[in-house]
Amino acid sequence: MSKIDTFKEANKALPETYRAWQVFGAGLENVGKDGKPVSVPLRPPARNEVLLRVDALGLCLSDMKIIAQGGNHPRLRGRDLQNDPTVLGHECAATIVAVGHDWKNQFQPGQRFIVQADIYYKGVGYAFGYMIPGGLAEYAYFDERGLAGDEGCYLLPVQEGTGYSEAALSEPWACVEMSYALEDRVEPTGKKQLIVTKDCSACKERFPGATFVSPALEGVGEETYDDIIIANPTPALVETLGARLNPNGVMFLVGEPAETGDAMIDVGAVHYQNKRYLGGGDTLDKIAEVNRRQDLLPGGTGLFIGAGGPMGQMHVQRAIEKQNGLGCVVVTDLDRKRLDHIENRFGTLARSRNVQLITLAPTDFDSQEAMNARIVELGGPDGYSDVVVLAPVPALVRQGAGLAARNGFVNLFAGLATGTKAPVPIEQLCRGVKMIGCSGSRISDLRAVLAMVEGKALESNRSVAAIGGLDAAHLGLKSVKEASYPGKIIIYTQVPSFPLTPLEKLAETEPDIAAHLSEDGSWTNETERAFLEKYLP
Repeated sequence: MSKIDTFKEANKALPETYRAWQVFGAGLENVGKDGKPVSVPLRPPARNEVLLRVDALGLCLSDMKIIAQGGNHPRLRGRDLQNDPTVLGHECAATIVAVGHDWKNQFQPGQRFIVQADIYYKGVGYAFGYMIPGGLAEYAYFDERGLAGDEGCYLLPVQEGTGYSEAALSEPWACVEMSYALEDRVEPTGKKQLIVTKDCSACKERFPGATFVSPALEGVGEETYDDIIIANPTPALVETLGARLNPNGVMFLVGEPAETGDAMIDVGAVHYQNKRYLGGGDTLDKIAEVNRRQDLLPGGTGLFIGAGGPMGQMHVQRAIEKQNGLGCVVVTDLDRKRLDHIENRFGTLARSRNVQLITLAPTDFDSQEAMNARIVELGGPDGYSDVVVLAPVPALVRQGAGLAARNGFVNLFAGLATGTKAPVPIEQLCRGVKMIGCSGSRISDLRAVLAMVEGKALESNRSVAAIGGLDAAHLGLKSVKEASYPGKIIIYTQVPSFPLTPLEKLAETEPDIAAHLSEDGSWTNETERAFLEKYLP
């Protein structure tokens, strides 16, 4: 029997200790001890627990937020990490190796899972890799919070033939998919409503409980609203009343703007509080009709701004790979090397799908003005059907919103903090340009993405840029912080000391393993099997 087959059976005797990258406070120096993982006693699972062997883990920029804030991170709720350390890591593929008494009838050793990290139990959040110690370790414990939580079991079963890396990467991919599956409210059905119009006679019957005011806003106090409807808006009205939108609130901009220009809009609240600004018609029914689209326009032209990083590349891959995807994908980034990586990794795929892939970096042009002119030109006379903003820069939000076509779709995937304002041309909003934003995912999204991976509709392994063993995780986290790699870093936690290695360098150090990479240099299940066969203890 091969080493990997024995590994999959998961029936070996368990060690007395295991190694984990425990977090003792803010700063990379407080991850592990002296730059190494900590040795922790491995006890049998309690009766309410199962013991997971962590098989592969993707490193995420969210991990760096914990390292930056320590116990002050909102999801850690002031936890004293010096005395009660946690373990990072939520993009996790794992195998059950021991089962506590309460779960003997539901789980058994050898079953494989991925983890839905956003765990809720009795209405309280206990995210895996945050409050519940996560996957940057050889083993992890899972109790009733994750096994019988508010949405059932937060472990999703994985098929026998699925790779560890491709399974683990379902989690970040679910965040990408979720951003195109938001169920936005496109009709004014909120409980508390404000209507701004010169003539309110036609609206009072439809909105009997609403507050009506003139565009002068006379008599408007400090109240906030679920719906704000503005007829023939101005930048000043949009800006002033945007601050009065409740979370999940919608501002409806009816008709042509009375004045054009930019309104300073809290774009962080668009992302994190689900606030929306919807226009595109001279009636509310027309506005609802044109704003129902939530995914990329089939055959459209998409602009992906600042897409050279791991998540940006996933958006680009999705746009090329999905059925009925875009016809033209334009990608910008400051780093030409990252864009070259996109062309090398996805060029063949794009050609096979008859998708035009164009990448633009400042070094390709004599001036920023020349680059901007080229971006405008590629959008055509009508602009881009879809814009995805993947760098948390307010000026890029302004650029993206300004370049969108009528009824265009602007995905603010890069999370700008709530309270961050960006200038947005209201004439674009009145043309039906819809800004949305989200970078989390639900268990249903993860389940759907795993099905896509296992059904070969999504090659999540294309996202891998570098691999390493458990000891390489500290350098891997530093590399995430410094954006050293254009794709994801996968840590194989059961391999002790393989150095952090970009796939481009694998042929130099491990030619026998690199021989199993795909033609475009992507990580594959065959590459993973060869790697584990050689380096598992």
